[in-house]
Amino acid sequence: MIRQHRDYGHWYDRVKLSLKDIHNVQYVACMNPTAGSFTINPRLQRHFAVFSVSFPGGDALTTIYKTILQQHLASAIHKFSGYVQRTAGPLVNAALALHTKITSTFLPTAIKFHYVFNLRDLSNIFQVTL
Repeated sequence: MIRQHRDYGHWYDRVKLSLKDIHNVQYVACMNPTAGSFTINPRLQRHFAVFSVSFPGGDALTTIYKTILQQHLASAIHKFSGYVQRTAGPLVNAALALHTKITSTFLPTAIKFHYVFNLRDLSNIFQVTL
């Protein structure tokens, strides 16, 4: 149905035997590369811009979360001491090591399908609410 709309700009109404023009519609799609079907019909895919984002490496994750935590601890609003501010690096390294250990130990299975850990779980540790 999506491909038909993208190719022709309308759908055919079989009850009224007339064309239905569809205007001002945008489609956004997302696929999980680890679940579901891995193929898309090329005739449909040609209508989309395809972006692929891989999981960031350990150095990138350390830089991202260390920067977030250092900025929060250095904030003039919270007035953390220098000792607490210096713990940002080790705390980030510990959180990343824990996340890596958990994701490698608790693997998802058919019974324990909820054992899926991603960056959202890691980001919840460093979420700052003011």
